[in-house]
Amino acid sequence: MQFSEVTAKVYKDQAIFFLNAFWAECGSEAEYIWKTCGLVAELDVENGVAGCKLDEFQAHRLFEKENLSMSVTEMRQKLKVTDPKFKKIAYIEFLLHKYQQTIEELMKRPQGTNEALVKAQKAMEDVQVEIKKIEDKKKELEKKAASGSGVAAMRAKNELDQLCSADKTELNKALLTAEAQVRKAQKAGSDGDSPAGALWWLERELTEAKKYKPQKKGGIAK
Repeated sequence: MQFSEVTAKVYKDQAIFFLNAFWAECGSEAEYIWKTCGLVAELDVENGVAGCKLDEFQAHRLFEKENLSMSVTEMRQKLKVTDPKFKKIAYIEFLLHKYQQTIEELMKRPQGTNEALVKAQKAMEDVQVEIKKIEDKKKELEKKAASGSGVAAMRAKNELDQLCSADKTELNKALLTAEAQVRKAQKAGSDGDSPAGALWWLERELTEAKKYKPQKKGGIAK
């Protein structure tokens, strides 16, 4: 795999690739990387979580939030990328700079995978599909409740309240499957067969997804 292929991955996959490679050095920073990955997706107003690079303006906003006093070009020159004048930056380039790692070392490190991990990742994708359905419906109802009036607005508000408090059957089913698959991936990981970064990310996604589950049924508070 070439570095250009890594930078073409979505932000989440760039973060996982980095953590897999540098878990020994940066595993303790996984939560920070998770949160910053979310920030990067927010800054990418056009592509969101489906994006892979920030433009120069978005990158400067990231640098400001992270108290980095340099330009995109300066960072890319320091990383010795192929075209340092190209004014976009991948999330993994930001991580390499922050943790003082090199592209060369990144590409030397093994990534690894196994069947249990792949199944767990697929199960979590199914969970994310259900969460997206819920979030899309919430946005629709919130818009109706805020912009409407009278009976229509009240109905939308009531539907929104019901949506937030309802037992989400399809999501719960997907979560049960994901929890089982993640446990299997964890077991494989304890045997040294799963990349630590990918496994940590799965566990973190599962924790986040449980916020949509009623607490009396094993969910956690948002």
